[in-house]
Amino acid sequence: MNKKIIIVIIVLLATVSVSGCIKTPMDNINNIIPSLSQNIEIGDANYNEAVTYLNLHNYNLAEEKVQTSSNNFLEAKNKMLEINKYNENINDTLYLQYLSLIEEELNLKENATSNLQLAIQNFKKGNKVVANNYVSTANKLMNQGISIQNQRNNLVKNNPDKFKEVNQ
Repeated sequence: MNKKIIIVIIVLLATVSVSGCIKTPMDNINNIIPSLSQNIEIGDANYNEAVTYLNLHNYNLAEEKVQTSSNNFLEAKNKMLEINKYNENINDTLYLQYLSLIEEELNLKENATSNLQLAIQNFKKGNKVVANNYVSTANKLMNQGISIQNQRNNLVKNNPDKFKEVNQ
């Protein structure tokens, strides 16, 4: 009888100690989100700097900043691919909506960045009409991306019980 009790206690202790080490899909996603958000913020900042340099006709610095922006958005998209591995195990529609908004925002911002890169290349070649068309498209796409970003931020703001703010 004592051996059975000891075995049960050992099994319970092993179960309790192992369960603390297993990460849920949400744990994995929550570990990725802060760095993904940081990539988006840095991408946004570099995009804005690229626009500033473009307006100053400093095409080389604009090109450098837009490339850095593109790299950050690409890194964020790679993190979304990692997050998507865990999506099927999430039943919370609000959280899935949040992730969907991030994906849509990134697609728009990445496309805006590509258009801005093409604009810079055309300005460097002296093709101002073509360049301005790319600038116009880039602006529209970035404004749409910002609109999606605002929707995502409102989703977080309106559901504080679901999302915790991370101080950066």
